[in-house]
Amino acid sequence: MSNPLVSICIPTYNRLALLQAAVQSCLAQTFTDFDIVITDNSDRDDSEQWVRQLNDPRIRYHRNERNLGGAGNFSKAISLARGKYVKLLMDDDLMKPEFLALTVAALEKHPTAGVAMAPMDLIDVHSAPITPRFYLVKRMHYRYRYRVGDGLIDRKTLLRDFLTRDYPCCVPSGVLFRKEFFDRFGGNDPAADFGQDLDLCMRAAVHYDFYYIDQVLSSWRYFPENHTATLHRSGYPIHVFYYITRKILSDPEARRIFAGENWQRLERQSYYFASCRCLLNLQAALFRHDPRIIASTFATIWREDPYRTNLLRLPFSVLGEVWTGLFPAKLPPPPRDGCF
Repeated sequence: MSNPLVSICIPTYNRLALLQAAVQSCLAQTFTDFDIVITDNSDRDDSEQWVRQLNDPRIRYHRNERNLGGAGNFSKAISLARGKYVKLLMDDDLMKPEFLALTVAALEKHPTAGVAMAPMDLIDVHSAPITPRFYLVKRMHYRYRYRVGDGLIDRKTLLRDFLTRDYPCCVPSGVLFRKEFFDRFGGNDPAADFGQDLDLCMRAAVHYDFYYIDQVLSSWRYFPENHTATLHRSGYPIHVFYYITRKILSDPEARRIFAGENWQRLERQSYYFASCRCLLNLQAALFRHDPRIIASTFATIWREDPYRTNLLRLPFSVLGEVWTGLFPAKLPPPPRDGCF
């Protein structure tokens, strides 16, 4: 397939069983104009043997000569994409059968949209549905339930939410990108560390509207060996939140988007939100019974957040998280069928 409409990019590393499930979710799509690019950091050949046995011309398998790391493996997969649209799929996640049909239709109909996004449900290592408790108090039923109802989200609204309120999307398995975004603005930024997926989405929001589909179209696998679960237990390198915030705020296009607004207020709110995200490490401190993580977290906040009043507001953020965890907003579940 020389010119598929969508390239599904799956970087993988020594997880054959999970890779098999991810690929099967691709082959089960109702939309069929796609190819699959698998880039493999593995140090064994079982994944390659399995892919060869499938003998499916839509699958292009590339075994890296050396381990490129997570970011390098993603970048390699994107560089091999041929489609008009790029679907990044983590090798431990799944797509629902209608994912490509609905997200491609959304981007085809809305040319200003560079990304289509949708909520994700959560599954365990056996693909069973779960509702884990995040941040000690929040029961997570869906990831990235942005609003009720489908719709085009203008980039100013979206970018403000990314910077100051919450992440409308982040995990690559839940979004579809126009490939022109990567061609024009590049791929992963290694300096963003664990936040490379967030960095990608925020940079896209500087230049494109997003289309939100209020339907669960993918599954995010959450289990003890999952990277996010590991960070919850061990602690985040929280300087990354500030790195991404500074990067976006310094982008001339972002400044143009918010021209005429009180820039200092937006900047202060953006740093406050970054500082709130840093409080994720309090969970790791409790898990490991290590007060040094608490001391290190507040030292980083003091060093990175230029607005000292933000530090005084942080206790109210903690109370707010507890309150919304105990008394979550009552939203209707996402409908089964997306519409435009």
